[in-house]
This record gives sequence, structure tokens and C-alpha cells, in this order.
Amino acid sequence: MISKGEVFVAEPTMKALVLHAVGDLRLEEVPRPRPAPGEALVRVAAASVCGSDVPRVYEHGTYRYPLIPGHEVAGVVEAVNGAPLSYVGERVTIKPLIPCRACRYCQIGAYGQCEAYDYLGSRRDGAFAEYVCAPVQNLVRLPKEADLVEAALTEPAAVALHAVRQGGIQPGDCVAILGAGPIGMMVAQWARIWGAGKILLVDIDERKLQLAQRLWLGETWNARDGDPVGWAWEQTLGLGVDCVVEASGASVTLEQAVRMARPLGRVVILGNPSGDVILPRETASQILRKQLVLVGTWNSQFTALPVDEWRVTVEMIAGRRLDVRSLISHRLPLTEGVEALAMMHERRAFYSRVVFLPQGEGGLA
Repeated sequence: MISKGEVFVAEPTMKALVLHAVGDLRLEEVPRPRPAPGEALVRVAAASVCGSDVPRVYEHGTYRYPLIPGHEVAGVVEAVNGAPLSYVGERVTIKPLIPCRACRYCQIGAYGQCEAYDYLGSRRDGAFAEYVCAPVQNLVRLPKEADLVEAALTEPAAVALHAVRQGGIQPGDCVAILGAGPIGMMVAQWARIWGAGKILLVDIDERKLQLAQRLWLGETWNARDGDPVGWAWEQTLGLGVDCVVEASGASVTLEQAVRMARPLGRVVILGNPSGDVILPRETASQILRKQLVLVGTWNSQFTALPVDEWRVTVEMIAGRRLDVRSLISHRLPLTEGVEALAMMHERRAFYSRVVFLPQGEGGLA
């Protein structure tokens, strides 16, 4: 009960997509989050749907419930708690992995291997909302010319850059990418920027390959039309591929990657496996006999040394040297989020990258 003379001030709220259990995603009005010490409150301009968000909502779930998914985001800092006020009003993107900064790996700057990390959209509330909180240390300021919708794709673009760097791609290399999803197409762009002499893209979805062709990303092959391994050896005049990036997470594509790599070549394992990955004995033997280097890639590097992949990515997107705009197939209000994720899960329509605009189209400058 409110006593006479007291003024009641309503707690500010926001719209958000809230996951209550596997498959139970709802659009709700929830309390606006308050930044903890050292954190910022960011007004979300755009939140991109990652390929991992769909199985997280419909198959695997999150680490706690209820929880707001989403980790690919750009927006404007609305408020800070115990941090410089100069951040307020800044246009930013957010590194979703929040390291403990105390474990043995954090001590050497290997934040991707943090032993006690937090993460937007899976371990703590994420960006499918009008507002999100994150540590100030995780904010990345955007250049003045940056487009906020495009900047929301900084995280997957940085993941793609990390894969290229993990593969040690050199000028003139032939690079094959197995899986032409948005990240695979970003890998192709980074490989070209890194000086690759020839780029091959393989997928089983002709619509993805047609998009890759429209973007002039390289030679394409639909694996439904025949063996991509033989095609890759033909494309390289019998020399084999210098670096293969496996970007689908399937046993068959890892096997193909090993078989099309040249002796002393490199295979980068980027695709997140959806099940057990099994190699035939003959293929496993090729890893030995060709002395292949297999390397995993996970998240991205966001320390200044040796390379701040986030800063590089932000600058390349803002300068339109990395084309993420063409990968955005849908720009939707947050109110259509539940239906959009269901459409993606059921594959009712073709999509590349779906972006939610919680403030509406053009809602933030």
C-alpha cells in the first residue's frame, strides 16, 4: 500500500523475447535491466540472429530460465554504472563473451578459453530486447560512419576472421569453404582480403550458392550434383587445396575437407557439430600420410596483441570493405521475433541473416 504523500514511480519496462523452456519463446513486457557496477545499459538498435540461436531456442536450451537470447548486437549506450560518463551516447557493438579475467587463460589474454566465462544470450540475458546490459570492457566503439544494423554482424564477422587467421592463409593460397552460410561467406570475403588466389565454396543449398555468386565470392559447387572432392582437385589442376575451412559441422564435410586438402595442407574446423563426427579409416589415414594440420577455431581474438580482430572487423564493416549488408535477408521488428525464429526452425522460407530492429526501422541514428 502507498502511504499518503508518497509518489509512486513505475519501474521502466521493455519488450523482449523471453525463453521459458526449450521451444517456449514469448514476446513479453519485462523490467528494463539495471547495469551492475562496471556495466553499461545499451539501447539495442539491431540484434542479428545467429545460426546457433535457433537450436538454442528449439533443441538445446539455455543455462537458466527464463532468459533473453541473442548475442549479436549494436546500439547506443544509455547509461553506465561506475564507468566513465563519456560512454553515454556512444554507438557500440558488444563482445558477447564475458571473461572472468582471473583464470590462467585470461591471464595470458586467451579469453576464448576462459574457465568461468559468462555469455550474452545463453548464460545471461541477451540482446533480443529493447535494452541489454554488458560490462563496459566488452563495448567496442563504432566509427562515425558505421551503420548500426550492419554493425550488429560484427561478432560473426570476427569469428570468420579468426578462422582465416587460424588457417594461416597466405597470399596466393587456394581456399575452400565447405558450408556457404553467412559465416562461410564472410570467411570467403576475409580470405580474398587476405590475398587468397582462388576461393571455392561448397554447399547443398543452391540458393546460398546463388547468393555467393551474386557477391562474386568465388567458384561454387552444389554437393548434390556430384563429389566436391573431385571438383576441388580439378579446380586446382591436381594440386589440392592449400587451406580448407569446414564450416558446417557434419562428418561428411570434414571427410571431404581432409580428402581435398593437398599434402602438407591445412584444415580449419569451424562448424559446430550437431552430432558425433566420424571419419572412415582411409580418410583418417590421409591426415597422417599427407601430414595435414588440423586446427580448431572458436570465437575470436579481442586483445590488442597479436591482433584485435574486433577492431579490424569494425573498421572493415564501417568502410564497406567487408560486405555484410548483402547477407541480411530480413529486417524485422522485435514483435515478429517469435514467428521469425519459428520460420527459421521449420525452414519455411529462405533466409541468410535475420536482424531484429527493437526500436523500429531507422529508430536509432
